[in-house]
Amino acid sequence: MKILICDDMFPAMFEILDRLLSGDEVRFCRREEVLTEARWAEVLIPSMCRITAEIIHSAPRLRLIQQFGVGLEGVDIEAASNRGIPVANVPGNQAPIHAECTAEGGVFLMMACARLFKTAQQVLMKGEWGRPRGMALIDRTALIIGLGAVGKALARRLVSLGMKVMGIDISFPDGLAEELGLELVAKPDRLPQLLLEADFVISTVTLTPETRGMADSSFFQKIRSTAYFINISRGPILNEEDLLGALEAGTIAGAGLDVLSSEPPSPKHPLLNHERVIITPHTAGVTEQSFNALGRAVAENIARLREGRGLKNTV
Repeated sequence: MKILICDDMFPAMFEILDRLLSGDEVRFCRREEVLTEARWAEVLIPSMCRITAEIIHSAPRLRLIQQFGVGLEGVDIEAASNRGIPVANVPGNQAPIHAECTAEGGVFLMMACARLFKTAQQVLMKGEWGRPRGMALIDRTALIIGLGAVGKALARRLVSLGMKVMGIDISFPDGLAEELGLELVAKPDRLPQLLLEADFVISTVTLTPETRGMADSSFFQKIRSTAYFINISRGPILNEEDLLGALEAGTIAGAGLDVLSSEPPSPKHPLLNHERVIITPHTAGVTEQSFNALGRAVAENIARLREGRGLKNTV
């Protein structure tokens, strides 16, 4: 089969699929080349590229749009459905290690913020020692917004580190707080109150019309001036200008971001070099373990397509 990865942002994605699908032809291209290259493909792997109706209608051989992970917000599912082309992803329960690795990336960002890692590197380069004085996570309070697979995995880690952990989600089963060891779990209407109580506010939500731009100026005005905002979900849930304003006004201590609204950002992006912002290049979940698991799930669905068997996780 002819499989096209629709951007070149994650080279490990190509390496894994090329190995697992050795009998197929796997290619990747730049985002701006997808409209042309899609004409060749039977399977599109969106990655971070938007799969528009124009791309879908320009691909006469197309039989499947298969995401390497969960996010399908960039795929025109209606246009695919109109052509009878299935769209599939790899949800958290199919590759739970991916959620675990993403949560671990969130802990890294929290620790990097709390220990003033960027400042520590600057001090080290000056030949100084024994500074700055950071903060430990123990006995601090974390608020996790979104208790899906990543949010739950993060909660378990933070509880084990001795943090007081609260959660927000639109729905949750009875007994979830007890199961995860949380102080409480609440619905989004409690968010303004709980923001005031948190030392770390971590977004693990899915990008929806309701969560897009959620972290805006009014959001940051409710956060403690000593608190940190961590985003390991999707870039567009954050209003980046409002975050910059909050940092400059001192209404928030800092931020740890694994995602931005535009990826990759311009080298002149004001958040990249901000002394109180730690950024990782969308790699919280990019690990050997998680990509191997995601790759196996993707390869299995492509094998099912090739063999005429029912596909998994179509939407």
